[in-house]
Amino acid sequence: MTFSMTVLGCSGSYAEVGGACSGYLVRSDTTSIWVDAGPGTLANVQQHVSLDDVDAVVVTHEHPDHCGELAVLYNALKWYVGRTEVPLYSTSGVRGVVKASCGSTDDVFDWTILASGDEANIGDISLSFEQTDHSVFTLAVRLTHGDKSMVYTADTGPNWDLGAFAAGTDLLLGECTVLAENWHEAIPHLSAHQLGHRARVAEVERLLVTHIAPGADKSAYEVEAAIAFGKPAEAAVIHQTYSIGA
Repeated sequence: MTFSMTVLGCSGSYAEVGGACSGYLVRSDTTSIWVDAGPGTLANVQQHVSLDDVDAVVVTHEHPDHCGELAVLYNALKWYVGRTEVPLYSTSGVRGVVKASCGSTDDVFDWTILASGDEANIGDISLSFEQTDHSVFTLAVRLTHGDKSMVYTADTGPNWDLGAFAAGTDLLLGECTVLAENWHEAIPHLSAHQLGHRARVAEVERLLVTHIAPGADKSAYEVEAAIAFGKPAEAAVIHQTYSIGA
């Protein structure tokens, strides 16, 4: 029984050269879930799974680096792939952004508008959601398959306590847009140190850092997060697949 996450894009705010914005493909043997659809991820997801085989799309919030491909995905599914009733779990803000681009998309997407505390089952993967600390309504997501789990923080500042939500998870995929020396209260994101410390408190098994600013030295983020975490931290690598709980 396999459970994995493939990075479709991991650049923060805009795509670095050869990269893509936030997007992740979570898979079991029978289920494929596309989490966040930032610019560049539509092309990349097709390197790993057919659009016919995506069981659902989950989008954490309305910022364009997390939802920008949805309008293009709508066109692909409607006019070329020929799919309808594709489950799409998101916030009302995301739906508003897509409606502004495409009008009604109900002929293709089967929308489920999420609130903090909601739960869902997609195939053999269960999901739970919790609001983070960000400039728009944003949801972290925990995905569980059997006795294995991963948590994706989405975007968040330090006033969300991820400890309970991520407690004991096998893989924490956490955003850290800046290093500690550059963080200040006006930045609605975590530093690498803040993320590593929270991962340590939550006693997660493995820490993967993402949403790093384009052009930044990723090794510096790894080092800073690892010091606070108390064990190695890794920077997400586009197109790499990570086993969850292996």
